[in-house]
Amino acid sequence: MTGYDGGRRDSTVTDTTAVIASRVKASRKRVALRVGVVVGLVAVAAVLVWLVWFSPAFVARSLEVRGVSQVSPEEITVAADVVLGTPLIRLDTAAIAERVEGLPAVADVAVSRQLSGVVDIQVTERQPVYAVLVGDAFLLVDGAGVGYLTVPQLPSGLPTVGLPSTDESDSAKRLMADASTVVQALPVSVRAQMTTVAATTPDDFTVTLSSGAQIMWGSAEQCELKASVIDALLKTAASYYDVSSPTHPATRP
Repeated sequence: MTGYDGGRRDSTVTDTTAVIASRVKASRKRVALRVGVVVGLVAVAAVLVWLVWFSPAFVARSLEVRGVSQVSPEEITVAADVVLGTPLIRLDTAAIAERVEGLPAVADVAVSRQLSGVVDIQVTERQPVYAVLVGDAFLLVDGAGVGYLTVPQLPSGLPTVGLPSTDESDSAKRLMADASTVVQALPVSVRAQMTTVAATTPDDFTVTLSSGAQIMWGSAEQCELKASVIDALLKTAASYYDVSSPTHPATRP
């Protein structure tokens, strides 16, 4: 009985040792597999980093400028200052946009990178609302009252505004901004007849019509109401219309 029991114990020990050895072997395989996966991922990451940051596969090869008519693509390209051959990932698109926005005629810029190597620059230009005669040229002014571009000839259909100054002083900036507000508020009935708009102060905007009649518009306040009032007043023949106080308009024969 004793020898029989001892045989069972030896067999049990042998079986347990085999199981442990199998488990250790399996664990080592799992560890080796995990290490292999990690090493593989690191290798792939390293290749991707090299491809994106250092290889010539993904570099800036050309610029595409869109949305320009007042500014030439060459001016945009010079302002953007993109060094071709630079890896796309290294291009600071915000800095590129900021440089292009430094051009007076540019209102907004969106810069994007394409895997093909094209750097796309989408430009939104300022749009003129009126022009001011400065010497022998015309300064174009946008809807915010910003004078941004001087051209030798007045663009067709663009009204002119006579202002005492277009310099960088606060008073000149305010008058230019007010002029934009007034011009944009003028109804079609006035635009169809007007020749010029003029002001020496923020409170004395005057519109001259092709007939020679004048409209005293006053300030840039209550423009919507003034537009409605003058639209009705123009149905009455007169040489002078006053809507500076739109609740108490007046006319003169």
